[in-house]
Amino acid sequence: MSMGESKNILLVDPPQNNYHKGMKKKYPSGALILLGTLCYNLGHNVKIVDMATEEIDITELKDIIKSFKTDIFAVTENTFQTKFSKMVIDACKDVDPNILTVIGGPHPSSIGLRIFEEIPLVDVSVVGEGEITFLEIVKGVDLKAIKGICYNNKMNEPRPFAENLDDIPLPKLDLVDINKYTGLGKNSENSMYIMASRGCPSHCIYCNKSVFGHKVRYRKPSKVIEEVKWLYEQYGIKNIYFQDDTFNLNRKWIEEILNLIIDNNLNETISFQAPFRANKSLVDEELLQLVKKAGFKRVLYGVESGNQNMLNTMKKGLKIEEVRRAFKLTNDAGLDSLAFFMIGLPGENEKTIKDTLDLQKELNSDSGLSLATPFPNTEFDQMLRDKGHLLNDNYDDYHYSGCYIRTDELTSDEIESYHALINLSKRNKLVAKLPVLKIAKNRLFRKLYHFYNNTLKN
Repeated sequence: MSMGESKNILLVDPPQNNYHKGMKKKYPSGALILLGTLCYNLGHNVKIVDMATEEIDITELKDIIKSFKTDIFAVTENTFQTKFSKMVIDACKDVDPNILTVIGGPHPSSIGLRIFEEIPLVDVSVVGEGEITFLEIVKGVDLKAIKGICYNNKMNEPRPFAENLDDIPLPKLDLVDINKYTGLGKNSENSMYIMASRGCPSHCIYCNKSVFGHKVRYRKPSKVIEEVKWLYEQYGIKNIYFQDDTFNLNRKWIEEILNLIIDNNLNETISFQAPFRANKSLVDEELLQLVKKAGFKRVLYGVESGNQNMLNTMKKGLKIEEVRRAFKLTNDAGLDSLAFFMIGLPGENEKTIKDTLDLQKELNSDSGLSLATPFPNTEFDQMLRDKGHLLNDNYDDYHYSGCYIRTDELTSDEIESYHALINLSKRNKLVAKLPVLKIAKNRLFRKLYHFYNNTLKN
């Protein structure tokens, strides 16, 4: 293939490690849509395969690789996809060893050269933001000269973060079947997300910043509105989620976006959701009223814990009093809210979990509770390794509902059981079953039964 020749580029989103048939996804991969759009606009043939959503197995994937006459096979990977990422790369090489295999995303960006231990047959790993890097690979630039990649067990010079996000093209959603995705929340058909900024200045110990970094870079509000209009007019998208790390960091910027939504009457046909920080300096009545006027239905807050010491340990930069204030103002503005919590970080014990549940109830908000995952190259991961509390770093075992750590006071089984018990009780499935458990024969069940009676039933 010459540098100017049109190529057949197959972009693959593998299933999660704990995949089972029928699992639904909220949104397609924005990374693959962006890469696919860029390549399509340059005249290449592009196909995106979302294996879970399309219920495609390895045999069917091999048939696609053959029939598409694939030149470049690219995979997006987070830490919960490692098992299937290896399987699809291996499948591609089994079809044709000469196909160039490329991987990118948060996980390979975090682990550097370890990717070649996890997936020996992958040719190139893209580290960090991938648009320019991937296009250089597609163009056939000598790999030695491409910044931001690993290949042949070597790591090239890192690629600087993109400063101008306004070059991001309008997404070609024809590359996926958008109707197969559920969206975020109830009645979220015809949904898609927009990333209006990249980067997060916070230093929470559990977050991986290997792709977008800490410096926040913003798209022009007019460019954001252009994409909103495009999604609605071209694809009938009526529910949009802003997938920024934090949407309300820059007051002038967010107000300009909100006012442009209103001025263009987009609030009359489209509903919006976005993640906010709850800090007093970032949330007030005036802003939330404007958010409501602009057609936002829900604001999402990463609260994480109801215990101040836990928030301090995770370097959240947030006070419990600020959380209470933000949720009251949000409710008073007529907006729905969603609070994200997690358990299992260093210092967690039964009391801190109870504090989290107490706050969860007090906020009177929709909420989600997850298990803390030690993603590679995070401060949380290193803290666990230092204390001998990381029980498993085989990422093929990782999934959203798994626990791979312990704390000073709680075992892994106890953390996982608290999580399961709390989530089951929220769905009212446990109430009838709990009395028949053989609690007296099991120390853990005794603790959980005590916890249930003193916390969850109140």
